[in-house]
Amino acid sequence: MDSPFIYSQPVMADNFVGRKDELAWLSANLSNLQHTVLIAPPNYGKKSMVMSAFIHLQKEMVCRYGTLDLFNVRDQASFYTELANVLFNAVCATSDEWASTAQQLCVRTQPQVSVDDSRQNEIRLLFDEDRLMLHADEILNLPEMLADVKNIRLFVCVNEFQDIDFFEDAPAFQKKLAAAWKAHQKVCYLISGSRKNAMNAMFAAKMPFYNFGEIIPIEPLNEKLTVDYIIKSYSKSGRVITKDFAEQICRTTGGYPYYVQQLSHLSWLNTRGFVNDTVMRKSEEDLYDHNQRVFKMTVDTLSTSQVNYIRAVIDGIDRFSSAESLAAYKLHSSANIARVREALEKKEVLEFLKNNKPVFLDPVFELWFRRRYMHK
Repeated sequence: MDSPFIYSQPVMADNFVGRKDELAWLSANLSNLQHTVLIAPPNYGKKSMVMSAFIHLQKEMVCRYGTLDLFNVRDQASFYTELANVLFNAVCATSDEWASTAQQLCVRTQPQVSVDDSRQNEIRLLFDEDRLMLHADEILNLPEMLADVKNIRLFVCVNEFQDIDFFEDAPAFQKKLAAAWKAHQKVCYLISGSRKNAMNAMFAAKMPFYNFGEIIPIEPLNEKLTVDYIIKSYSKSGRVITKDFAEQICRTTGGYPYYVQQLSHLSWLNTRGFVNDTVMRKSEEDLYDHNQRVFKMTVDTLSTSQVNYIRAVIDGIDRFSSAESLAAYKLHSSANIARVREALEKKEVLEFLKNNKPVFLDPVFELWFRRRYMHK
């Protein structure tokens, strides 16, 4: 029997749980062509929410949307090229339509239309990089021109948006991109990113994308709804989990959607009937095992001072600059603490709330660090 829990891909229908309010908010924004920003850690349900919102939207209206993933885009020329191809793929059906649309709207960049037989007749626009960079504004305004010429509602989704920070001269590029897209009236942009601290910085006051769109906060899963979902999923598969153990799954994972599904899946695999304490202990150890390679890679990027600061956070220290804390955790000085905090924020290990309280972005990493790295 297949597990009822899905954690390795976006979830839909009955497996999409605990996002009713956020989904309604996002759907309303899309219906009103309101630019929207989704900020949450990796595997937090952003893609599932977007997919569900567009399924709902397409029942209400005729629209087109394209998704630009920036996880492997590291320079401006690649950005323009991928953006143009995503847009054409969303609105053009045939190679002839690609060619005629490119001739009409890409007058200065002059791309060639290529059909790759080895990839199921994949159609792509190919640009001369020098000409593309010289006339980049044409591509930045392509979404608005396509929506106008095709007389359609066009939605542009951009995933891992924070990765434009890797581009050469990133501040100037952000300024140019924001100026172009803020002027568009016929296109709706849906921007998401999984490096939470980097995204928050990009959309902060005095930054080019400040007030670009409405930011929808994505919170941990609602515990009651999630507990009900876990119990029902178990029941449908002929196995039983009590409310207490379902609540334990939610609290262990901090309501983090990926880990909720993963730990539910592991506990389901480890029982043939009823979940008990032994099953839950083994399942939690399995959870650490499954994620240990990634967690160790994270720790390998940390300096000794950064590791020591994390130890202090887990120990509940709140006066990091006191003489006792500096000595006990070898943090050296207040200036060093400031550098450590900034580094841990950039590495997306911790976020700092308005009261400067450090909080782990990944609750399971925190548990793994405590129980396996610190052996507590």
